Amino acid sequence: MKTTIVSGVFAGLLTLAALANADDTATLIDLDKEWGESQGAEELSPLLLDSIIQISVDGLGDKARMLDEAENAEPTSEPYAAGDYKVQFLSENVAVMVHSTPPPEPHWSMHVWQKVNGEWKVAATAGVPVGEN
Repeated sequence: MKTTIVSGVFAGLLTLAALANADDTATLIDLDKEWGESQGAEELSPLLLDSIIQISVDGLGDKARMLDEAENAEPTSEPYAAGDYKVQFLSENVAVMVHSTPPPEPHWSMHVWQKVNGEWKVAATAGVPVGEN
């Protein structure tokens, strides 16, 4: 009897965790789109942990470098159209996301998101341009 109750409680908790992760998946995709549409450092800064690690074709970066790049980037009128999203939760508060981004700058991205004080922030990010076939 105890085994059945424990199994039932465990199954219920797994179901709740799956539902929470499904809700957080949509939230993370929305946040990524917000990031992609951000114009300048002021809009980008709240999405990033202060201790973020960045890897790009230019080498390693941090929050200051990312904000500087955002502030000096040419504004774009193109809509942000990322796709092929995959999100995997490593825990309740850590998720890894990958996605593609089409031209004019086609690339694959990987982001590590961490929930801090109830808000998802980017803890690490890496991007690689899509090679020509």
